[in-house]
Amino acid sequence: MKRVTVFTLLFVLGVSGCDIYKPQISFRLAIPEKDYFYNYMASHLVPFLEENGYRITIVRAASSIEANRLVAQGKADLAFVNNHSVPLAEELGEESGNLRSILPLTTRLLFAFSKEPLPPGSTAKHLLEGKRVGVELLGGEAALNLQRFLSRARIQNSTLVTFQDNPEVVVFWGTFYGERASRYLQEGWHPFSFNQGWIEFLSLNDPALRPYKLPAIPGEANSIEINTIATEAVLVANQNVGENSVYKLAELIFQRRLQMVHRDIMYRSINEGFDPNSLLFALHDGTAAYLRRDEPTFFERYADTIALVLSIIAVVYGGLQAIRNSIAKRKKDQVDKYFLEFLEIRSNEDVAVKVKQLDALFQRAVEQLTSEKLDKSDFHILSRLIQQELTMLRFRD
Repeated sequence: MKRVTVFTLLFVLGVSGCDIYKPQISFRLAIPEKDYFYNYMASHLVPFLEENGYRITIVRAASSIEANRLVAQGKADLAFVNNHSVPLAEELGEESGNLRSILPLTTRLLFAFSKEPLPPGSTAKHLLEGKRVGVELLGGEAALNLQRFLSRARIQNSTLVTFQDNPEVVVFWGTFYGERASRYLQEGWHPFSFNQGWIEFLSLNDPALRPYKLPAIPGEANSIEINTIATEAVLVANQNVGENSVYKLAELIFQRRLQMVHRDIMYRSINEGFDPNSLLFALHDGTAAYLRRDEPTFFERYADTIALVLSIIAVVYGGLQAIRNSIAKRKKDQVDKYFLEFLEIRSNEDVAVKVKQLDALFQRAVEQLTSEKLDKSDFHILSRLIQQELTMLRFRD
């Protein structure tokens, strides 16, 4: 009885703490301190999740690389990453295998602004070669991606500096008509529209990138139509975050996406039609389960297999029960022989012989009990009868 009680208690405790019964609602979101865009996204996502019952703790990191490293190491649960950031994955090495994509949150566009006007027909080489090119953080995600672009395009003698270090050109990932792009326009910087050859070259070298045309802002005198490339900012998690927890998180974001769109139009990119195969990091099992929620359930898909397994279990259980019953029957047959022998000894008139035979019977019963060939309850009954008979014989003497 005690074993059953302890087992039941452990089972209840295990179920109460599992991901299915109690999905995670407290998450640690790792954010790079100096990344304008990811902090901007966090200022939308965190209140959205908290309004819907989640508890979010911000974990600060030196860069996007370090933020994703914290997630990969299990020191944070969530982070953001540009979907084309292969250099980031290379920096993380084997640890990148611990990252899983939850869903793309928004489309990001590559913006470039020149301090001085460029002649009509200028190419990306005219824009970047031999220039001081400003990035948000040296050694960060955007800087590594830009260095990769420059290397592939064989654009030389460009020097990467921070935005504060007197750049001639600034390059950053933003979204549509974001605040940062508007600020550079207002400060007199000149937006750059990439030529078709450059866009095709980048898209060909990285399938996660695609062409994008951003119309000019009608009310901005310096605004022009911009041809550029686009990628997605993806919410990622550690692979050990529970499947059901991620299912619930993805379900909330997908089904209440309008709450995010009301915060910024860039979140209109949230939809279930994205291609999981295009993601830098594999899709988390929780999101995958959500996307196939209309498909047959696990039990429906594997009903025949489950039925076969249950049948095998039933046959095995039946066999074990038969063996158990056979052993019990042998024990019962054995004790029946002892009871018959006890009755036969009891009918003997010679007291001395009777005592000797009863002692021998008791000795054999003890040996049978220790070798587990006799049931304990039956042994207790037999031994009690023998002891009572011996007591009566000694009392008679």
